[in-house]
Parts: sequence; structure tokens; C-alpha cells
Amino acid sequence: MADETDDPTTPARAFPPPWTVAERTGSFCVEDADGLAVAWTYFSDDADQRAASGLMSRAEAQRIAKAVAMVPEMRTIIRSLQDGLAEAAAEAPQD
Repeated sequence: MADETDDPTTPARAFPPPWTVAERTGSFCVEDADGLAVAWTYFSDDADQRAASGLMSRAEAQRIAKAVAMVPEMRTIIRSLQDGLAEAAAEAPQD
């Protein structure tokens, strides 16, 4: 089955920042600025259910969701650092 991103006629999704975390019943949803779900993390407060199903604890699921929500901000920081390094390399004296 082909991924829809392989189809050149399908426009790329934007997922505009900021991304936020919204708690739902048994899960956390990471949403973009338009309210589109970007990712879900699922949890259970019941230790027996977690052991049987492999679900995360509430704290683990929230921590992962918050980390995912930081992706756009981290991409901006990385781009800024790369641009600064490229400028510094271009301005460096040639030996």
C-alpha cells in the first residue's frame, strides 16, 4: 500500500505551530495551531491494565506528549543555529 505522501498530487500538510497538548480520556492529544491532531499518547491509571496492555502511566504519556509538542520550536532553533554556522563559515578568512 502506497503512502499518501508518495502521491505528488496530494498537498503536504503544514501542521502550523504552536503545538499544544490536550488531555482526553485515557490519552493526551498533541494538536497543531489549527486543532489538527498530530500525535496521541495513551495511558492507564490502572497498573494491572498497563502491565497487560503495555500502556504508559499518565505521567509518562504526558511527558512524551509535551516532548512531541516541542518539535516545531526545536526545528526553529536548529535552523537558526545552522544559519549562524553557515554565516560564520562564509565570513571566516580563507587560508
